[in-house]
Amino acid sequence: MDTTDLQLTDYLQALQATLKSHHEGCRIVTLEAGSDTQDFDRFIDRQFRLRLQHYMLSSRARLLETQLAIKSRSTHFLLYRHDQLLAVLRATPAPFEWALLAQQHVSPTVALSRHVEFSRLISYSTHQLPIAVNGLLAAAAEWAIRNGYQGVTALCRSQQLRFYQRFGLMPIASNALHIDHRARGDYWVLSAEWRQILAAVQQPDQAMVSHAAKKPLVCHPPGF
Repeated sequence: MDTTDLQLTDYLQALQATLKSHHEGCRIVTLEAGSDTQDFDRFIDRQFRLRLQHYMLSSRARLLETQLAIKSRSTHFLLYRHDQLLAVLRATPAPFEWALLAQQHVSPTVALSRHVEFSRLISYSTHQLPIAVNGLLAAAAEWAIRNGYQGVTALCRSQQLRFYQRFGLMPIASNALHIDHRARGDYWVLSAEWRQILAAVQQPDQAMVSHAAKKPLVCHPPGF
């Protein structure tokens, strides 16, 4: 690891420790590629249905995942409080899901092929999203550094853009793209190397991390 990787790893480990110390019973479970993902699958299926995002459960969406062998290649991160699953995140090496979804608009570069794609970032409560996912993002980023990846890439809706930017990810194209079979939603393709993520989390306004750790982790039914 170089200096940037070491500094960021220390920060990510401290963040995870702080969140766990402030939220009794919280734990992050890492399911390495090839593990049983039934809990993850049930959680996201339920959340998509509750949020009326049935297009995420369509045969076309499932076929894409099958074609890319996403489930078997991905590492899954699950945040529990006691026995309740609160949030999930998936990390997948290239080939990326977003690359097929956005193939007419954006193509991954050689540099991006050495990144890992974060996807299915979903929490039980949309209102508590920044609180619940800080620990997940930290765990997933630490895992990616440890496994030799050079950064992170992701696909997000416009309303999630600011959240990802605060973690250091920036758009790789000047405009949002429309994905027809995802309710023609506006999506942004993002990326960041570790030095960019480290610089972002060291900014003064990233006190959001310490603020989040001081707030109670409350569960609310998801809603849009």
